[in-house]
Amino acid sequence: MATTKVDICARALVMIGASPISSFSDGSTEALVASNVYEDIVQSSLTRHRWKFATNQKQMSLLAATPEARYEHAYQLPANPGVLQIITVTVNDFVIPYTRYKDMIFVNTYGSGHKVILDYIFRVDEDFFPAHFRLALEYELASVFAGSVARDAGMIREFKQMADRQFLISKNIDSSEITTKQLDVNRYINLRNSTRTDV
Repeated sequence: MATTKVDICARALVMIGASPISSFSDGSTEALVASNVYEDIVQSSLTRHRWKFATNQKQMSLLAATPEARYEHAYQLPANPGVLQIITVTVNDFVIPYTRYKDMIFVNTYGSGHKVILDYIFRVDEDFFPAHFRLALEYELASVFAGSVARDAGMIREFKQMADRQFLISKNIDSSEITTKQLDVNRYINLRNSTRTDV
């Protein structure tokens, strides 16, 4: 079953003892608060870590117009899905220097003869939120709702601490979702052999 924005907010509201919402426009105070804070909190949470589930890779398009000064080339950042945070800009898997200007990337040297690849965090749909991240997000929302709906300072602190702990757990889980790197022992063997002297 698909998870929606409303589902996530409803669970966070229940955590603080408030009434769950059925939509962002149901006329309740809870819905008014949720509809106004949800997207900012989601985007902020997605930029807390290089989440694998929210990472995308795309070749950028070189723009005909060149920068006014200091840079030779301008590339257009992807619009769909939009960029929340840049991770790397590469050419042939080599990380290159860049600067962001509005919705563009400015670079030197790497123009029309190069394939410039952007790795970035984007606003992934709720269906792709893993359970460990979703729970952290719900705690984060609960800490906000505790202030704006329940007006309980103690509850704000409690849920904020729970959110921070869950984000750490979530980061650890997310960071493990990659091929395990193996230690290359050949270089140590080669070094030992090259420095070994027979007596």
